[in-house]
Amino acid sequence: MRHAFVVVVAVAGILAGAPSLAQRAAAYPSSPVRIIVGFPPGGGVDVVARVLGQKMSGIWGQAVVVENRPGAASVLGTRLAIRATPDGHSVLINSNTMIVNQLVNPNAGYDVERDLVPVINVAWQPTIIAAAPALPAATLKELVALTRGRKLSYGSPGQGSMPHLGAAFLFGMLAKTEVLHVPFSGAAPALTATISGQTELSFVTMPPAVPLVKAGRLKGIAVTSAKRTLALPDVPTVAESGYPGYEVNVFSGFFMPAGTPATPVRRFRETVLQVLAMPDIKEQLATLGFEPADSVNEDFRRLVSDEIRKWTKVVAQTGFRIE
Repeated sequence: MRHAFVVVVAVAGILAGAPSLAQRAAAYPSSPVRIIVGFPPGGGVDVVARVLGQKMSGIWGQAVVVENRPGAASVLGTRLAIRATPDGHSVLINSNTMIVNQLVNPNAGYDVERDLVPVINVAWQPTIIAAAPALPAATLKELVALTRGRKLSYGSPGQGSMPHLGAAFLFGMLAKTEVLHVPFSGAAPALTATISGQTELSFVTMPPAVPLVKAGRLKGIAVTSAKRTLALPDVPTVAESGYPGYEVNVFSGFFMPAGTPATPVRRFRETVLQVLAMPDIKEQLATLGFEPADSVNEDFRRLVSDEIRKWTKVVAQTGFRIE
């Protein structure tokens, strides 16, 4: 009995000395903040995490560590974030890809609205169809005509990614043609494969593709935004290239695990807005191909719900599934 009493007292002493979740939340951030990225370095959400993380670290006086956990089109990183301690010190950055995975992959293992707290959408990323310079097609119309007589392949950031679904809808449903999908672990390796000749096309988010198109290492066939982008104004939209109404935009949003107190959520969001207001950050994101989000007035939780409804309809139309 005496031994048991000593153990209980010792444990109580340890617990009394450990900061509670509420205490850590009130002092947020009280330790380094980890930003989990479900893709390899070089992709759009990874770029956002690194550009903003550096500035946020300076504001807080705390390290902001970007942790890449690629796999299954961000499923592995999303699961890791959901299991993290809900105190605001582990944050996920992801895109609508996480929503598509939830809809098409029965093994995704999460529910975005149940398991995560949407914090803020930083920026929108249109996707782009980029081609190897030697491909004998300069427009989307020429590209589709080429697929009628020749088997082409395109790389994407993975099975169930937003670019994958966007490509499946464009080629399969609208153009009614076949193009072989080659999934990669992220946008950067997909683009590398097109440059090296492994694939003829890449269907990826714009930020990692912009410098390659500007340098002439790839050619931009079409972008998927409603209007032409600031970063590549000479590249037409899919809508103006023969498929009116077609639009695919990828959000770059921060999430925290469900159960995270309101204080870290609010402070993280306020710091992101402070960074986004910096002129050098605005210029850097625009140059890379990001389109600004209305992060001040936008209800990100409602946006996530809207995206789920929107892509549920597209998935139903395409019959898109990952088994």
